[in-house]
Amino acid sequence: MKLRIYSSILFSLLLVSCSTTKKTNIPDELPDDKLVMAVAWYQHSSEMAALYYQGFNIAKERLDEAVELNKTGKSLAVVVDIDETMLDNSPFATIVLSKGEFSTSWKDWTNKAEAKPLPGALEFANYAKSKNVEVFYITNRDDTERTPTLLNLQKVGFPFSTEDHLLTKSDLSASTGNTSSKAGRRAKVAEKHEIILLIGDNLNDFSEMFEDRKINGGKVAVNRNREDFGRKFIVLPNPMYGAWEKPLYDYMEGLSEKEKTQLLKSKLK
Repeated sequence: MKLRIYSSILFSLLLVSCSTTKKTNIPDELPDDKLVMAVAWYQHSSEMAALYYQGFNIAKERLDEAVELNKTGKSLAVVVDIDETMLDNSPFATIVLSKGEFSTSWKDWTNKAEAKPLPGALEFANYAKSKNVEVFYITNRDDTERTPTLLNLQKVGFPFSTEDHLLTKSDLSASTGNTSSKAGRRAKVAEKHEIILLIGDNLNDFSEMFEDRKINGGKVAVNRNREDFGRKFIVLPNPMYGAWEKPLYDYMEGLSEKEKTQLLKSKLK
């Protein structure tokens, strides 16, 4: 889930427990320069905005095609992830990185309901609504975060930001034995809707066939399904965190930043 991924990346920067809010001494050498660069690119590069606009422009084209060709009689739906797909949480990473302090937790951040829409996200969701296509938000935020998540979506104007269109982690997430899998929740939407598009920043947002990355980092599954990208699957950029990291660290937990950097360097081509 997003919380777990965020924690694995950012926790090693901190010298205090996640359960405390306490200023720490700044180490002589901040070890996570790679995250600083990723957050800087995400927040400031024009390329980032262009990629989001590109993705949502393609999504509009595919939506129009699906609406025109629909003969199923089912209501049409688009399934979207939330974090780094529709809402920008990079300010949370900035807070954690700033001055080596852990001044907030992930749930402190989501409780604020202050994340902003990403480029093109709000426009796309409203476009889908104008075409009578429902938007379902499937997120790995915890069920305890439902209320502030809905509030955040509503505050910035996302359509379908209602209880029945938000599926959080506890909603059928264990149906496949993977508590972070979205397969059960996608199936729930598909019971009454024809899913015409899936949009996310992580391959796991699209299908369970991408969840196993032990073979070539998951590229085998990507190659097998290459025709679906840009058609049914719209991938958005996120260099800050994601399931792509785990195979690079050989699925080992509790690594220091120095150990992570050494592993990354060893795998560069």
